[in-house]
Amino acid sequence: MERRKIILFGKSAYCMTLPQAWVTKHKLKKGDELNVQETLRNSLELIPSSETPLQTSSLTIDITGKSTDEIVQLLLATYLNGYTVVTLQGANNGKVAYLREHIHEFIAAEIMEVTSNKIVIHVFWDIDTISLVTILKRIGHIIRSVFEETVDLLGTTTRVNDITEKGYEVQRQVLLGKRAITYALNNSATAHKFNLSSLELHYISYILYFSGKIGEYILLIADIIEEETKEGKLNAAQRKELTTLLNQTSKYYEKVLDIYNKQGQHQKFVISEYNQFEEEIKLFRKKNHQTWRPLVAEYTMLIVRTIKEMEFIMINLENSPKLG
Repeated sequence: MERRKIILFGKSAYCMTLPQAWVTKHKLKKGDELNVQETLRNSLELIPSSETPLQTSSLTIDITGKSTDEIVQLLLATYLNGYTVVTLQGANNGKVAYLREHIHEFIAAEIMEVTSNKIVIHVFWDIDTISLVTILKRIGHIIRSVFEETVDLLGTTTRVNDITEKGYEVQRQVLLGKRAITYALNNSATAHKFNLSSLELHYISYILYFSGKIGEYILLIADIIEEETKEGKLNAAQRKELTTLLNQTSKYYEKVLDIYNKQGQHQKFVISEYNQFEEEIKLFRKKNHQTWRPLVAEYTMLIVRTIKEMEFIMINLENSPKLG
């Protein structure tokens, strides 16, 4: 860390020289402007006003001897870390189709070049068009729809394939949000555009994670219900009981989502209501001993507990220090 002295300039202005290495790195010259903002740590942050947040960052990965699952995990890491061009170097015989299928899980990612020893992937994204608020609202809308259609499965008015597609879209949006947050944490100009502190970005990353888990658990419930409905194992009383259970779970999710959507308006928290509902889920599990019903109860319990965790994060977010 360098130490710099404050210089009195004129009668009332104070100034400080800038490190030459930093000026060179950002290609600054006399007359250029800097954005100055105070952080939550009471320090000042300098951001070149001409700095373009989105910069091309490339990475080459040697995939020799790696399984397709290992490669997908590496691609996920590069996507979340903000790389815009990723080159997979090494023999890829028999792997391209599998990788292409999984790359479509990443919003804005496309395979641009394929040879026997190379796969080049580009991520075409513009951070200036991305809004974390919009992503979270979009995820909330999709999850509400998934809850509704899962209940509709009990009346066989929808198909589980439609629900599965919506579930995949939740995961795609979650990954996009995580990518944007990671980029913002590593790029001051982007964080400044979002008008969010590092602490707020940290909390929102948890909200995204919990949203993804809720979407995942609902899909598991939908698969079970679809299978049991197809085999005619659900009577009218069981359908009614399951409908009540899922509708109440959906209602809790919507209440918690309102805490985020209406920040600063003193929303009423629902933490105190969970214990009673968890007891209802346990009672459902106890009354239904068949293999699939305890499983539905277990996934429902996981959703409720994830919603509870999400609400706690919402409370932290609402009460966290804000950027000035």
